Amino acid sequence: MTADGSTNAFAGKATHVVQAANIYGGVNSGQHVLPVPRQLPRAATHFTDRTDTFSRLDELGAADNGIAMISGPAGVGKSALAVHWAHSRKEAFPDGQLYVNLCGYDQRAPLRPEDVLHGFLSALDASSDRAVGDLDAMSALFRSLVHGKRLLVVADNASSADQVRPLLPSSPGCFTLVTSRSRLGSLTAVDGATPLPVRPLDTPQAVQLFQRLSGHQDTRGATELVLRCGRMPLFVRIAAERASAATYLSELVEDLTRDSDRLETLSTLDDGMEARMVLSWSYRGLPSSVGRAFRLLALHAGPDFSVPAAAALIGRPENETRRILEKLGAVNMLEEVGGRRYRYHDVLRDYARERMEEEETPSERLSALRRELSYYLRKVDACDRVLAPERQHVPLDHGTDQGPAPFPGPDAALAWCDAELPSLVRAVDQAVELGFDDVAWKLPVALVYFLRLQRRDTYRLELSAIAVDAARREGDPWAETWSLICLGGAESDLKRHEDALGHFTEALRISREIQDRRWEAISIYNLAWTLRLLGRHAEALEQQRQALVIQQESGDRRSASITLTEIGALELNLGRPDRAYNEFERALAGARVAADLPTEAKSLHGMADVCRIVGRTNEAIEWYRQAVDVRHRVGDRFGLACSLFELGKQLATAGRQAEAGQALTQAVVILDDLKDPLVVDVRRCLADNGGDAD
Repeated sequence: MTADGSTNAFAGKATHVVQAANIYGGVNSGQHVLPVPRQLPRAATHFTDRTDTFSRLDELGAADNGIAMISGPAGVGKSALAVHWAHSRKEAFPDGQLYVNLCGYDQRAPLRPEDVLHGFLSALDASSDRAVGDLDAMSALFRSLVHGKRLLVVADNASSADQVRPLLPSSPGCFTLVTSRSRLGSLTAVDGATPLPVRPLDTPQAVQLFQRLSGHQDTRGATELVLRCGRMPLFVRIAAERASAATYLSELVEDLTRDSDRLETLSTLDDGMEARMVLSWSYRGLPSSVGRAFRLLALHAGPDFSVPAAAALIGRPENETRRILEKLGAVNMLEEVGGRRYRYHDVLRDYARERMEEEETPSERLSALRRELSYYLRKVDACDRVLAPERQHVPLDHGTDQGPAPFPGPDAALAWCDAELPSLVRAVDQAVELGFDDVAWKLPVALVYFLRLQRRDTYRLELSAIAVDAARREGDPWAETWSLICLGGAESDLKRHEDALGHFTEALRISREIQDRRWEAISIYNLAWTLRLLGRHAEALEQQRQALVIQQESGDRRSASITLTEIGALELNLGRPDRAYNEFERALAGARVAADLPTEAKSLHGMADVCRIVGRTNEAIEWYRQAVDVRHRVGDRFGLACSLFELGKQLATAGRQAEAGQALTQAVVILDDLKDPLVVDVRRCLADNGGDAD
């Protein structure tokens, strides 16, 4: 075990080589004894150990003619890691350590391999006069000189594999350590290099580094500060230098919290180093199309983005966009986070925004955002048409664009919405800021059914309120009515029933003013639904019958079926199970004609409720099973959990304990995932049934 806590895999081998070197007094090339180069630069103080990477380097260093390819974004500590490891293991390379900063990402021009080899050959006291200007000859001479030697070569800050390849020794005893912001994939594919990607420090390590360098022991403030630095060692070191001159960390934390100030804050007090300069070395090497994408992607408001969203934003085909994102990922200017999604490191995002503001015109930025918002609106609409094909959908102007491909089924639509939800919420905020009020009301309304299915009621409330305001700014009473219905629905599900009544009443007033009978009926239905939740059953029943008359007169069979489910529930609450069962049967028939699966499931569950209350247990079990099946098909997870809960209780009543346990366990899993408080009741029931409530 070594001082840094890692295991030195080649300690025994190193001892043997050191003994040989002591015997022969250096590197012997024929009759000429070569000097032993010791070119490693000074190692960084207060290096925060990276035990796993050290252990892996030990393994690779013990192998014959190994090559390690350390890659990572600017400031992550690649050079410090390479130099620190090289110093700690230099005894394993008694024939010397050659080092070069290739300036691949630097304010200076990248070094040519010829210039590097000239320096290496000079360090080995070998004349390169006969090979001057001939790269192949210089490379061959270098390989000849180090043949049979135990030598370490550190090629730091490379920009390409071609810059490194001529420097690679061929002797089994040599080891080459390369660092780069790029992954240098061809060095892996062609030359057999082992990739070692370096990630930001873990938070405790970053805090420890900051405290050692700054002298501040405020752990809470230091934690907040290093997180704002992205846990990148270089930026943590710069912040520590700034903090060492401050009495309190709060001001520095505040500066780093403001995105517009972060790049300015992350500069050393003597202007010797700044984040902006370091990042520019990566940016200036990008091809123009890749640089443009790097800038425009900073307009994306969410935490990460997919390939199709990026394609919409930069206005390029998906295949081309994928290649661009891969190039940005290869040079560590974007990070792939799984599922073909990408994100910036925080400081890189700030830099990209700065470049975007300086290099993209306001009209180009606006066009890019309009493209992305249009993509999101059409994609959400496509989800809505799969999740609830029977409901009314927001009007879209597709023009010549046929819109995104439809989703193959509810599961795919739900998965897409789940992945994109943080970006969709922020996209709505962007639409408001930009004055795109058509998007600002349509996007929440198109998303509302998904949000209700997934019990994302807080999001639903906030987005619906935004939709109402946007519709009012648009001067569109029809859109305002729809948005008010969405807002009231969210309030009712959050048990804010009085607020919901107010918004449903307002929707009813507007629908009557614009003489829209369909929305009048919907408004009355929702008013009555809220009255039922408040326990005002007789009043609610009267209102629902009014809504039913309008729906039947207009031939809206689907809406009539939905209303009949509410009438059935009210009849049951009023102690009239026979009437309730008849209303649910009528609702079921209408829902099946209209191919309305959610209403079919609600009708089946209602019929089961009636059978449960009157003691027809076996019938109740059958209806609940059917409701479970339909709710599973439509992706209604909360409704599915409710049907499973009731099914489990009825199975237990019938003495079918094993089946009851299965149903209740499934309900617990769903409700746990939804974080719904109903899970407490289901757990209690499961425990009473003799099952494992955990």
